[in-house]
Amino acid sequence: MNQKRIANVLKICSVAAAMVGLLFFLWYIPLIINQIADDIPEAAWLRWPGTIGMWVIGLLCYLALWKFWQICTNIGADNSFCAANARSMKHIGLLAFLAAALILGGCIFLCCIDYFGAPIALPAFLAISAALGVGILSIALSGLIQNAARLKEENDLTI
Repeated sequence: MNQKRIANVLKICSVAAAMVGLLFFLWYIPLIINQIADDIPEAAWLRWPGTIGMWVIGLLCYLALWKFWQICTNIGADNSFCAANARSMKHIGLLAFLAAALILGGCIFLCCIDYFGAPIALPAFLAISAALGVGILSIALSGLIQNAARLKEENDLTI
């Protein structure tokens, strides 16, 4: 499989992820938040802060997806190992860590006002774990890509 084909497959996956994200952040999350607000009337005031908080996390996800699209474009141009890709992977990692911090902050806030319970704990734990995993992998890949870019640069100068 050549670089162009790999880049195109990755871009198709990115578009699919963006579509699933739209459904998740614009339909499913507000649906769940509204259902919780209806079930617990005294928590109804959290409807908009919760929705906006989730939209901010969604925005971070889309920024990371945009950085991934830039990486795919470089892969398609047969420039997989370059400093720009290393920076993009680092940015993806930092965005993932920021998303994890925001989710954790929301959980702490909900604990402080005594609204954090089992229905929120498991999804929050899974989301924080996923964000931290993406962040760690992205930062590690950033370092590997940076080293590969340096080696490629030295190699290009030798030839």
